[in-house]
Amino acid sequence: MRRTTTGRAAATAAAVAAASLLLSACGTGSDVSRTSADDVGGGGGSGGAASRSKDSERPAEPEPSDSPGSPSSSPAPGGPEFSASTDPQTAEPSGDWDLQLQDVRVGEHDGFDRVVLEFSGTAGPGWGVEWTEEAVADGSGEVVPLDGDRVLTISASGTAMPEPGSFEVPQRLGPTGDVAEVQVTGWFEGYTQVFAGFTGEERPFRVFALAEPPRLVVDVRD
Repeated sequence: MRRTTTGRAAATAAAVAAASLLLSACGTGSDVSRTSADDVGGGGGSGGAASRSKDSERPAEPEPSDSPGSPSSSPAPGGPEFSASTDPQTAEPSGDWDLQLQDVRVGEHDGFDRVVLEFSGTAGPGWGVEWTEEAVADGSGEVVPLDGDRVLTISASGTAMPEPGSFEVPQRLGPTGDVAEVQVTGWFEGYTQVFAGFTGEERPFRVFALAEPPRLVVDVRD
């Protein structure tokens, strides 16, 4: 992994920064900053503290189930080998539709960029991820202005309606790697929608879920 930006709320970022200063003063030599995100992050459009964790340190973790598609012929130079495709990828959620979005993070890795959606709840997230011409919001049908040359639309299923005032994840994340911008548009009829704007051309990606806590992970090759 080369660089990670955190998307935690300001209070969490301040706490992590304070903890990092304390560790440095103690002479631990560690550059690892852990939060409940425990993998990658992004600061509401301005970037934040670096972090490393179990998600970001397992770039080649296999997908529980590959979606049908045409795998790319080879990974990016220096990157891990994993099956990836430019075709739309979908999967159904498992368990009760009780997921609540808690955090969105973006990380830059050797050979790929990663977007992580973290949830509370017991279900396993489903997904629909595809390259689209524009960032069109569910429900309203409005086109969301988004930086970047290409739009990757990420729709997580199995999510419950957020309680009033509970949706505190960052709405916009700043640039990281080939990710120009990420916007969280919210919830609509069981689906949480996120748009990721990428520089350059459409490229192969993979999607998979992780547990404890439930997470939806999208890796996009450089």
